[in-house]
Amino acid sequence: MKDERLFEKAAIIGVGLIGGSLARVLKNRGLAGRVVGSGRSEANMKKALELGIIDEALPLEKAVKNADIVVLCGPVLSILPTLEKAAAYIKDGSLVTDVGSTKSDIAYGAEKISAGRFSFIGSHPIAGTEKSGAENSFETLFDRHRCIITPLDNAPVDAYNRLVTLWQKAGMEVLKMRPDRHDKIFSAVSHLPHMVVYALVNAVCEISEGDDIVNFAAGGFKDFTRIASSPAEMWADIALSNAKPIADQLSAVKNHISEIESAIKQNDKERLLGIFKKSNAFRKKLT
Repeated sequence: MKDERLFEKAAIIGVGLIGGSLARVLKNRGLAGRVVGSGRSEANMKKALELGIIDEALPLEKAVKNADIVVLCGPVLSILPTLEKAAAYIKDGSLVTDVGSTKSDIAYGAEKISAGRFSFIGSHPIAGTEKSGAENSFETLFDRHRCIITPLDNAPVDAYNRLVTLWQKAGMEVLKMRPDRHDKIFSAVSHLPHMVVYALVNAVCEISEGDDIVNFAAGGFKDFTRIASSPAEMWADIALSNAKPIADQLSAVKNHISEIESAIKQNDKERLLGIFKKSNAFRKKLT
């Protein structure tokens, strides 16, 4: 049974894992009468058409024209440039959102670009895999996950409600948050772990000294470093678009690593136990 239609035309800009999965939701659950896509990769767009993820692949300007909702799904540093190119073709009163992992720069930049003609409200669906591309998208990607939406104070109530309904229909729990608070929180719980794991993997690679170290990596190492397989371009963009909060978090980590290093060099077991037990206690709160 299909849900009540929310939009006549939906435009997905960037039909990859997230964009493709949302397009599937819009089409398969009857939330949009027509779903069109636009993207940088001709091969990926062809695949999206072949799989029936979108109804039509169009250039950016034609994709957004007369769309009731435009969803920007590219790397975070591409969101504002893409919106600038598309803005003149977006109809008055349209709802525009993005799916990026950082929100402050995008939210305030989009507000200036929209100039009050259309409503921009940022979204961060906290769902995904290490895979990318339309062929790896699937309709249930968002089920039982959270989506943070980051409206500014002047966001129209109708646009806000439609966006909330869209993500709820996709199976998500929707939370509202200020863009700057979002970026501070996710710099700690999402962005920082990726930066640390990238550094760790590179360090292990460099200290291997020609040994085939991969053969000795047990499940724990593989599980812990899984996120190093995430798309490099995406995470480079995230790091640069949320630079100060991430840099602050990295400085804090460096201090804690220095503390552990110092305790090891001084053969201070009690100090190490204190550090490790503090971590143990906090980690138990997450289970």
